[in-house]
Amino acid sequence: MVSTTDLPTKECRNSLSARTQPDVVSDLIEKEVFKGFLYGPFKDPPFQNYRVSPIGIAEGKYSGKKRLILDLSSPHNDDKHLSINDLIDKQDCSMSYVRIDDAIDVILKFGRNSWLWLSTTVNDLHHYVKLDKECRVDLEFWLLFLSSWNGVNMFYSRQFYSSYDMELFTDASSTKRICGYFKGEWFYSSWPSNIAYPDKTFSMAFLELYPIVVSAILWGSQWTTKRILFWCDNEATVAIVKKGRSKCLQIMKLMRKLTWCACKYNFHFSAKHVPGYQNDISDALSRLQIDRFRKLAPSAAQHPMKCPSSSDVMWS
Repeated sequence: MVSTTDLPTKECRNSLSARTQPDVVSDLIEKEVFKGFLYGPFKDPPFQNYRVSPIGIAEGKYSGKKRLILDLSSPHNDDKHLSINDLIDKQDCSMSYVRIDDAIDVILKFGRNSWLWLSTTVNDLHHYVKLDKECRVDLEFWLLFLSSWNGVNMFYSRQFYSSYDMELFTDASSTKRICGYFKGEWFYSSWPSNIAYPDKTFSMAFLELYPIVVSAILWGSQWTTKRILFWCDNEATVAIVKKGRSKCLQIMKLMRKLTWCACKYNFHFSAKHVPGYQNDISDALSRLQIDRFRKLAPSAAQHPMKCPSSSDVMWS
């Protein structure tokens, strides 16, 4: 937008990030000119009165990619020289970001089989995004959930409840069995035949996560509105649960099932690394020391709950 003004010319000094990286600034400006987003350079100023706002360099937190930023609010606290932002009519030139409601309105307007263009880590907005198999599985996951969701979600508790405070204990013996205990109810089972740890097919992160998912399937309906903090002494498992994703496809099957339970039963989960954490109750169950288990948990149910099959534990 170009407008004329009688305000005096003002050239603001570039920010420190730009002054210390002149080569980066030149390279970024050259790219913008090549794309047609900027014009110049000019031998002489194209306007009699003009304003030069400070240029800065910002770096992406995760990508590390550098980009130009323009401080249109400079100069600050200068009654003689107003900033570009001060000169812009807020009513005619206000900006609002696209909301999820806007996307919903578009879908309702054009109906099923319409397309929404996605912009993610592509370099330019006209580039295409390729959806791999795992991405399609995630989309199918949410499609299945939304088809049965009633649209109601209760507020979660303000505080986190640790699995220890909830009397929720799980354990996985790498060569024998899995087990879990929750307020008097319990389960234990040998590893399914398709999960044979001796051949090292599955990592300890997978094995530690498996009984946690079983617990969510069996008892998730009792965790409604709670923020649950799973205690675990395996750092890899904790990192995966906190992030919600893993590069391991088998672990992702467990994470999707855990997420499904959280959505279905309306609870939130995270994890905390507690070095050396082990509970005597789950340890007794994993070793099948029933007499010791009865002494540690005298109020436990007489019989264990049936452990779901691996096909029900792992999302498919």
